[in-house]
Amino acid sequence: MRRGQLSLSVIEAAIGVLLVVGVAAGFTVGVAPAPSAEPQLDSLARDTATLLDSEPVPGGSDAWLVALARSSESFDRLRPDTRERVARALPADVAFRITTPHGTVGYPRPPRTTVGSTTVPTRHGPITVRVWYG
Repeated sequence: MRRGQLSLSVIEAAIGVLLVVGVAAGFTVGVAPAPSAEPQLDSLARDTATLLDSEPVPGGSDAWLVALARSSESFDRLRPDTRERVARALPADVAFRITTPHGTVGYPRPPRTTVGSTTVPTRHGPITVRVWYG
């Protein structure tokens, strides 16, 4: 009984063809796009709003969001503390802007920046939280 053997050059050629086809397929299929930062930013905005909606203001019984929306006087009194509280809650590279019926807290949004946002209705009006990488 005789056994057949493949020559070494045939094996090398087959491996070379597989390599070329693999590289060509890699270019054809391409690379998946990088994941968008928007879902993470939306999540950060929702988390920030949840924190402000569940945590009472210092020395009070109302949550931050309710107290910010209640009146202009309440908003003006709480604006510096709100800025500090939200800055502590968010990662250092994330900027924010909170819009209430009586004004805004935070930073102006740069143009053409990806932003995550959420709006929370309160009995005194809606509050919108926007966050972005700064």
